[in-house]
Amino acid sequence: QTTILLCNFETFCNDFTIDRNWGLTDGLHPESINHDHTLNTSAGHYLFYTPQKLPPFFDIKAEIKTKDWLQSSTDRAVCFRMWYYSPQFALPFTIQIVQGDDEQLTRIIASIPGKDPTINDWTLVNIILPSEKIKIAIRLNTSTVPLTFDDLSVDYCDGPRPSAPITLYACDFESSCREDFFSLPNYPYQWLIMNASDAVKIESQAPSVDFTFGNQSGHYAFVPNSNITKVANVGYLALQTSFNITENDTFCLNFQYYSYGCY
Repeated sequence: QTTILLCNFETFCNDFTIDRNWGLTDGLHPESINHDHTLNTSAGHYLFYTPQKLPPFFDIKAEIKTKDWLQSSTDRAVCFRMWYYSPQFALPFTIQIVQGDDEQLTRIIASIPGKDPTINDWTLVNIILPSEKIKIAIRLNTSTVPLTFDDLSVDYCDGPRPSAPITLYACDFESSCREDFFSLPNYPYQWLIMNASDAVKIESQAPSVDFTFGNQSGHYAFVPNSNITKVANVGYLALQTSFNITENDTFCLNFQYYSYGCY
């Protein structure tokens, strides 16, 4: 079975974005360890940490991150695995999950302090991933070296089935949930909720079908703004529902949008 994501650095790595703080061995000049993990030979390839900013400039932000979004299944456990080597007992790095289209929501799911004192070879990091839409990032901000990585992968693994994501609220505008929303008054743009066939009669540039059903009978919220589009004009669609979210909870807002009109 094909691995979901894999970078063993023996072929071109297309699944992860690697910033300029990392180098790739050439198979002839090993860095800090004389064999890779994939082939277990000196000719094998792996990443080595080479921070581009050295003391006293401590604003290093080294990162390796998955290029595409992952949406793990709830049917089977999915794990992120990687192998690292460092002779330094204090060379910390973290594994984080990234969420949101702006990628601003991050959570640390593993912290590795440095060398495992019981292992003098490549060391495994193995983490079961949540069943959410995420990217995975390896981050560190130290100038300490050496540190090497090999065989980064995401694949199915043994472990408990992940819990399904909790949905606090959902509305496709096809039921009475439409009544939960209203357009705040006294703003230039006023939101309307109606089916696609009626929406295009009011706003010719609006989408001719909805997202839920993909036809003209489906409903969506839109702003008939083609005649009043100006810089700095705004309109607010408000939800009349409150949620009790604690500081230990993390939730994302998900919605589909369609852009039309210009100014």
